[in-house]
Amino acid sequence: MNTPQDELKKILAAINARDVEEFSAHVDLKTLMNLGYEESTDFLAKNCARFHELYPKDLFFKFGSTILRLYNEKFRGVHLGLIKKVIAAYFDGSFKDAKTFSETPIKFLAAELNNLLKSLRADFGEEKISGDKATLAVKMVGDNSSYGKMIGVLNFVLEFDRRGDEWRLYKIKNVEELVPPILDIAERYWPASWDLGIKI
Repeated sequence: MNTPQDELKKILAAINARDVEEFSAHVDLKTLMNLGYEESTDFLAKNCARFHELYPKDLFFKFGSTILRLYNEKFRGVHLGLIKKVIAAYFDGSFKDAKTFSETPIKFLAAELNNLLKSLRADFGEEKISGDKATLAVKMVGDNSSYGKMIGVLNFVLEFDRRGDEWRLYKIKNVEELVPPILDIAERYWPASWDLGIKI
């Protein structure tokens, strides 16, 4: 039987080859996105006051945790729809036609994703298997490019479940640990003017 590390190698190869069928065979993307959205929203809401102090210009944190939860619930479909479209544009290669953000926002973000992925390497860490569940620690390390330096080092703990003789990625186990550094990257990377350019 393959190990979770074997499965992740297949996932990374599919991402690099932009093979969406192979990627989908090893990743339960719907569950991964839904769980990640719910857990990150919960963490952001619980720490809303702290993030408002860190990023006072970001209106997302200005009105408190209750409004933040209501906002994310109302726009859940929009947010997840954006992510899905960016992923689709990466896999189908249409990001190669990207212009400016305001002209082709989805393709532009997919092109940025492509550049980001090229700047990272994955270092595998501890693997734990317990029955039909398994976790794998993965360190994502940026290179010396501007994208790689922006990311630095991010430590993921990925969770897999057994599907027959293989494992399938379905969850990021350490969302609470990842939200603060990823939020900081987003706050530095995402100009406020871009919010006006997304039409899904």
